[in-house]
Amino acid sequence: MGILKVWAYSSREEECTKKKLKELNKMTDDEVLMVLKALEEPLILRKMGDKQLNVQVKLSTADTYRMFYKQALVDSESSSLCIS
Repeated sequence: MGILKVWAYSSREEECTKKKLKELNKMTDDEVLMVLKALEEPLILRKMGDKQLNVQVKLSTADTYRMFYKQALVDSESSSLCIS
């Protein structure tokens, strides 16, 4: 777990658990790379207004691994938008 905590962004160290290692061991190499790349980035939660919670996400295409950085809407109650 130590190497995983060194790899992860400081605000994401609490995600580096034995459970996470077991999950990583069950994944394909490509899936592991995506998880590790995500752990390098800070976890940013931002509340927008009274009824909306956005989070910064990194999306990757499965074939070319092209990366996209977007705001994802986590909880919107009455809004129908998911990713802006």
